[in-house]
Amino acid sequence: MATFEIKTKRAIHVQGDYVDAGLSVQISSMFSNPFDEVEKIYKAFIRVHGIDLKPEGYLSLGWLEYKMV
Repeated sequence: MATFEIKTKRAIHVQGDYVDAGLSVQISSMFSNPFDEVEKIYKAFIRVHGIDLKPEGYLSLGWLEYKMV
């Protein structure tokens, strides 16, 4: 199982809050691309930072980047 760090690529506004570039979470995944389990990324951002990226459409590689840790 691989561990990935998921980061915001650039500053964004999420439900009226400013989120700076580089805000990150870590998830574990059985897949080589963590975006195959986007629900884990969604839940990690809510759990760690209290930020819901789903309604704004920010749960994609256009807004987030990842690397294996």
